[in-house]
Amino acid sequence: MGETLQDADKEKTTSRLMCNLSGRVLVVDDELPNRLYLRKLLEARTCEVFDASSAMEALDLAMKYQPDLILVDVIMPEIDGFQLCGMLRDEPRAADIPVIMVTAKSKIEDIETGFEQGAMDYIRKPFNPRELVLRVGNALALKKSNDALAIWNKRVSRDLELAGAIQRSMFSVVPHFSRRFEARIAYRTCMDVGGDAFDIVTLPDGKHCVYVADVSGHGVAPAMISALLKATASEMIRRYAEQGPAAICNALNVVIRRRIDNPAYFATLFMALHDPEKMEWRCMNCGHPNPLLIRGNGHMESGLLNKGGGAPIGFPFGDEKPYSVSDEVCFADEGDSFLLLYTDGLTEARHVLSGEECGDKITDVYRKMAKDPVVSDKAAEVLNAIEASGYQLDQDDCTAISIHMLDPLKVVVEQKVPRNIYLVSDIAKQSEAAVISKGISADTAAMLRLLVMELGANLVDHSGLGEEDSFWLQIRVDGKVCQLVLRDEGEEWNLETALNREIDEAYMGDRGRGLAITHSLVDRIERYRVNTENLTYCTIIDSEGE
Repeated sequence: MGETLQDADKEKTTSRLMCNLSGRVLVVDDELPNRLYLRKLLEARTCEVFDASSAMEALDLAMKYQPDLILVDVIMPEIDGFQLCGMLRDEPRAADIPVIMVTAKSKIEDIETGFEQGAMDYIRKPFNPRELVLRVGNALALKKSNDALAIWNKRVSRDLELAGAIQRSMFSVVPHFSRRFEARIAYRTCMDVGGDAFDIVTLPDGKHCVYVADVSGHGVAPAMISALLKATASEMIRRYAEQGPAAICNALNVVIRRRIDNPAYFATLFMALHDPEKMEWRCMNCGHPNPLLIRGNGHMESGLLNKGGGAPIGFPFGDEKPYSVSDEVCFADEGDSFLLLYTDGLTEARHVLSGEECGDKITDVYRKMAKDPVVSDKAAEVLNAIEASGYQLDQDDCTAISIHMLDPLKVVVEQKVPRNIYLVSDIAKQSEAAVISKGISADTAAMLRLLVMELGANLVDHSGLGEEDSFWLQIRVDGKVCQLVLRDEGEEWNLETALNREIDEAYMGDRGRGLAITHSLVDRIERYRVNTENLTYCTIIDSEGE
């Protein structure tokens, strides 16, 4: 009985293929009778058939009609079927069209040549009409399935690209500047969406919480979890900051464990809470790679941050609140110290030639960056340097947060400046004298004074700030490098328009000339919009005497 049913199923399948093929087929044969026979055979099965007598004609028809299948006779004058297969394979518009060879050649070498040139199947001459129809039917069904899959993949790719854009808007890499530290962020995903999470949260009492996390796995699920983790972390940080990192991580762990009902997903995390009054950092390590802490004298405090809670956030086993105050690590906020938080995509990156992991080499890279005041975006440069050394960073998500704890002795100006052109002029003059006292040349100091004047005048005239409003100015001197940070809550600039030098000067007016002057004075300028604030960061390098 079983065999009878199987035979019946096979007969139904064969009958279906024999009756209705439904597809566009290009027949290529230099013999007219062969083309006519194949056309009649396939049109009787509802195929739309085109035919060509030569390889070049076939190539033209393939481009014009985009058939679902091409039947190619191997033995043809001038350009044979093997060569035509290669030509189709090398033509992007025809590379995905399946080709079946129709050949009287039976040697394995000939068949191998056809497959090497891109054919998907072959039929020996003289062929059985039933066999040819079945093979054509299978090829057309496979082409239809592949086309549907390609459409689906394109749709998924579009959705992932959009999801990635939305996710990147959630995870901002805009630098963070406070009175006590500067933070730079670099973030790369190995797919359109990523599983790393990070944030710098400003708290009402002047504290800041910095964290980086890495969700297990790759793909859509870790990306969604990373978004959930960030939203939850923001809430828990604000709610439990007074109690410290252990309390924050416990609350975060409870929520993630209850919402993610899958033991395969959890997140390693490192969190650092900065207290400007106590001048200290309180940290919690939840199974994450240990950060790098480099002091101003170049000393690496390698063992300080090894202590930690151990268990990742959302780990499905053990206590829901596994972290305690005894797991926290505290260290002093010392001027000119550098702290690097990162995910394991950096340390586990493999060398393109040797296959070895980057590992501790990240320490040497960051130590070198920390010594160079000219390198402002140390997080991005760490990734660039690792990649330049031959390590592949596209196999995993990579995040780095570089925190520079400012030396108060290098901050020569820091104050709120009222929206008043005369007070702006005064602070510009004071800035000039302050940097000269730190060894900056008179010419460079004069450039800095003009820079402060131009930026300040622009805020007074064009920012939309009220009469009682002010902007925040900080100027630092590190060796021969002058750094200026300016924050204001004025109107958001259309930077693309403002910086377009092709715009008519009459349209831009004084503001356009002011921008041109500003750009001519600095070695580097960065402009960002952060929430309701405009942030301007300028670097001037004193090259006099070098």
